[in-house]
Order: sequence, then structure tokens, then C-alpha cells
Amino acid sequence: MSESTQKGEDKTLSLLHRALDESDPVPTDVTDFARAAISWRTVDADLAQLSYDSSEESTPVGVRSLSVARMLSFETSAWAIDIEYNTASRLLMGQIEPSREVAVELHLAGGVVVTESDELGRFSFDGILPGPIALVFRPSDDEMIKTEWTLL
Repeated sequence: MSESTQKGEDKTLSLLHRALDESDPVPTDVTDFARAAISWRTVDADLAQLSYDSSEESTPVGVRSLSVARMLSFETSAWAIDIEYNTASRLLMGQIEPSREVAVELHLAGGVVVTESDELGRFSFDGILPGPIALVFRPSDDEMIKTEWTLL
């Protein structure tokens, strides 16, 4: 293929790409979820399964639930992770067991936020909007624990 033919094809593909983007753009939430899925591509991590979700509890008849907090627990064979999400303050707090200082990543549809747990295994993230989340814990360079994706 000659250089002029290649340039012509590149120009045609560029015009086609631009026309498709303008006539039928990809929704931003699709792009956000795709980025979140790509960030989850390490399969060698220990996956923490959801073991408790307070939103699945039934409220007794005649009792009104005024709770603004949602409690979630995740477990692996060696780890326990408890988190609480306050819908009013948008605060996500948690604790890991065994207690130790580790890097904690909060994966959101729009990106990743990082913090450290304290010596008691406690951590928090402020200003978290409802949506899909996953937590990643890195106790060492060769160990990684991830929670399932969960919708807050």
C-alpha cells in the first residue's frame, strides 16, 4: 500500500470517527463503568465476598426505619472488612481485621481515591456519592484484597 493511499484511509477513518462521535456519542456513565472495569483487571487478588448488607434486612411491621447508614461486611478466608456508608453526610467509614496499617483504594465509576488505614485498621472517605464502588487493600507489595463491586 502506498503512502498516499494510507494517508487517504487515515483521513477517511478520522472523518468517520468524528461523525460517529457527533451523531451518537457514548454516554458518560458507559465510559465511567468501562474505566472502572479496566481498573479491576488483576485477577490474582483475593476477592472479598459480600457477607452482610443492612439494606437487605426487613423492617418489622409498624416500625419506621429512619436509618441513614448502610452497613456492609465482606470476608475472605483471612480478612474481614466492615464498612458503613452514611447517605446524609456521604461519609464512607470502615475497618479491616486483622487490624493493621494498609493502603486502601476506593474504586468509583469516575476514578480511584486512596487513603491509609490506621493501626486499628480504620479508614474513611468523605464526600462519596451513591454509585458503584469497590475497595482494594494492599497490605504488602505481593498481596492484594478486593471487595466485590457494590452499589451504594
